[in-house]
Amino acid sequence: MAISASLMQCNAVSWATWPCARIWSRPRKRRWSPPSCGRANSRRQILSTVMPTAEDILAGAETLRWSAGVNFHEQLVEAIYTDAARLTDRAVTRPDSPLRFDFDRTVDKLVTSRWFGFPLMLLMLATVFYITIVGANVPSALISDLLIGIIHPLLKQASAALGVPLFIDGLLIDGMYLGSAWVVAVMLPPMMIFFPLFTLLEDFGYLPRVAFNLDAIFRKSGAHGKQALTMAMGWGCNAAGVVATRIIDSPRERLIAIITNNFALCNGRWPTQIMIATVFIGVLAPPGWGGLVSALAVVGVAVLGILITFASSFLLSRTVLKGEVSTFSL
Repeated sequence: MAISASLMQCNAVSWATWPCARIWSRPRKRRWSPPSCGRANSRRQILSTVMPTAEDILAGAETLRWSAGVNFHEQLVEAIYTDAARLTDRAVTRPDSPLRFDFDRTVDKLVTSRWFGFPLMLLMLATVFYITIVGANVPSALISDLLIGIIHPLLKQASAALGVPLFIDGLLIDGMYLGSAWVVAVMLPPMMIFFPLFTLLEDFGYLPRVAFNLDAIFRKSGAHGKQALTMAMGWGCNAAGVVATRIIDSPRERLIAIITNNFALCNGRWPTQIMIATVFIGVLAPPGWGGLVSALAVVGVAVLGILITFASSFLLSRTVLKGEVSTFSL
């Protein structure tokens, strides 16, 4: 009803500000007439008198926008999709065996459900972390044995044979090389596992559903639902998460996503979290359950980061980054 009333008001304003439009919009039979400068000048005067200016149009649109209600955009988008679905059901003929369509629609309703959406999201997050933690142990050990257990002693022996001064040996081999080797051995395997899994979830269309599920919470905190995608990308790398904020159209919401992306558990902080979870929490579990308990502990830290992201977004949107929350449609 609010949309219909607003459209009627817009129609009334347009006809009131342009009374000659009814006459000019009627079809006329064209005929040749000699050019007349006086007639052209009079028509220009009429156009400049009756046509509304840009300021008048913007002022009228602003007035009608607030009189239509706060949820005008959401109601308009919902009405468009409802009409599109109704026309599709009337005009499109489906095949005799719509098994794939029904299966996709069922899965879509399940992952975006109010009751099952969040448990499935946490289960998927725990699964990804479990595969990353358990799967990264073997390649990390192999790379560590190669770079630190084999190549590092060879470099020390070559440095001693060449008579390299001690401070240069410590700076290059024990400092730069050894630090880089530890970074590669610890960070490379989780990145090689996490990002392909993240890409698969994105290709399957699950990550937009996660953003749709979290949109209501992000709206209450003054942010946009697409921030869930940048936050998930930040779990792999905060730099990639900051770059991914370009998908958010509003500059205010994009800045909130950039600031709060720091609370996502990036890959550089994973080794510390995994080590703490494995040494202090995983050892308390029964034999065979250490990996699962460690993964759940890391998921708990990730959920804590999500809660801090919500709180930080709420504070920023109420203090230094005030503004209207934009609409998210799936």
